Amino acid sequence: MAVSSASGVFAPNDPPFKPLIAATDGSNFTYVSLHDRVPHILTDVVNDLFAAVERCTGPDAAISEGKALTSELSRLKHEMVTNKPLPPLDDDGVGDIAAWNEWLAKYFPGAAWYSAPFLVWEPYMYRRIAALFRRSQHWGKYDCFAARKEATFRASMTAVARLCARVEALTAETAGDAGSPEKRHVAFAELLQASLWGNQTDLSMFPDLSSEALEEMQARISSGANHSKIVANDTERVWQIASQVRNGRIDIVLDNSGFELLQDVLLAHWLVAVGIAGKVVFHPKRIPWYVSDVTNSDFHWLVDAARDPSMVGATGLSAADEQALKRLGTRWAELLADGTWELCDELFWTGPYGYRYLPTEGRDAWEGALLKADIVLFKGDLNYRKLVYDLEWPVTTPFVEALGPIAGRDAPAIVALRTAKCDTIVGIDGARAAALFAQQKDWVSSGQYGVIQLSPGRWQS
Repeated sequence: MAVSSASGVFAPNDPPFKPLIAATDGSNFTYVSLHDRVPHILTDVVNDLFAAVERCTGPDAAISEGKALTSELSRLKHEMVTNKPLPPLDDDGVGDIAAWNEWLAKYFPGAAWYSAPFLVWEPYMYRRIAALFRRSQHWGKYDCFAARKEATFRASMTAVARLCARVEALTAETAGDAGSPEKRHVAFAELLQASLWGNQTDLSMFPDLSSEALEEMQARISSGANHSKIVANDTERVWQIASQVRNGRIDIVLDNSGFELLQDVLLAHWLVAVGIAGKVVFHPKRIPWYVSDVTNSDFHWLVDAARDPSMVGATGLSAADEQALKRLGTRWAELLADGTWELCDELFWTGPYGYRYLPTEGRDAWEGALLKADIVLFKGDLNYRKLVYDLEWPVTTPFVEALGPIAGRDAPAIVALRTAKCDTIVGIDGARAAALFAQQKDWVSSGQYGVIQLSPGRWQS
């Protein structure tokens, strides 16, 4: 089908290019995800719940219910690996199940795991996991991913405290009368790119990430060693817009908790301190999602851990770094309390639709929030895939064209900060892409390369 680049309108099941689907010959990343990576994640969920049930000191009914949930999760995994059709979701009272089931019935009736597009079966799986827990009496608020999220952050505390001290000093150098435009320009680029590379710490993509690997990854992020691997870099264009904003509104559609969230929070801290942002709205997930995605609880947990590092058993921090961490944590709690920072967990972010459907299917998020922003940052791989739609786009397709209806002149500036972990990508110079493919066939899904891409929206000249 042809698609108008002006409107970008197409049906979810009739896109202009082929969607990513798990090839049965095992030749693509989607197949590896469905055959290996995601079943591994489900096994971890089953094992985590089994251990929680074993530790449970609640009533017998809670233990029985936990065992039943373990069986349901195992059944979900069996359906996946044996390529069964995707059944409708059972209503859990969260408020979006009807939309999910109507979408499945209308656009993907009878779809099975290996024939459904990647952007159908993967979010469906996480929504089904959440529904299983939400429908239970005793495990309704249980986050089966929380222990892993918190453990990876605990393993990061030395890097966390050091980064907080660095950003506190950077803020002092650039806020108020101390900050020249040139200094702010450099600081913004550093913080924006740190926010990009924080996306490498993704537990849904790297479920076996060890403490040693995490520390090595964080060292590269902090040193700037990765910046040559930004294959589409609109940092300067983003700064041209951000430098014009005074006490404006910045929205951040969050991705991973822990170390990545810290980078996002540090960027938001600086934007407020230097007067670019008068308000920052963070958009976490309302339900546990993609292993490490941020929920409201995860956000508050990070702030509390910064205010009181002993809460997470942090040891070995230098006195100066620990005090900087505590000061920033206290400041973040104040920003949340006075409304300068706000959390908005719209259901659309865990719904079935791609983001080109925000103006029609996601009005609570689009009209109620994002249209009020000067700049919206979309973090991470899944948000990127939902922004441009998960298709075999020609890699040279302009980012603005792939966004479709949300890239208009009435829209905010949209910035995608994404470490590439899936085969969908747009806006890449053809010669650069060819050289990368010749060097590393799977560079697009390796997690080693990133993009900072801009749709200027109402800021376009």
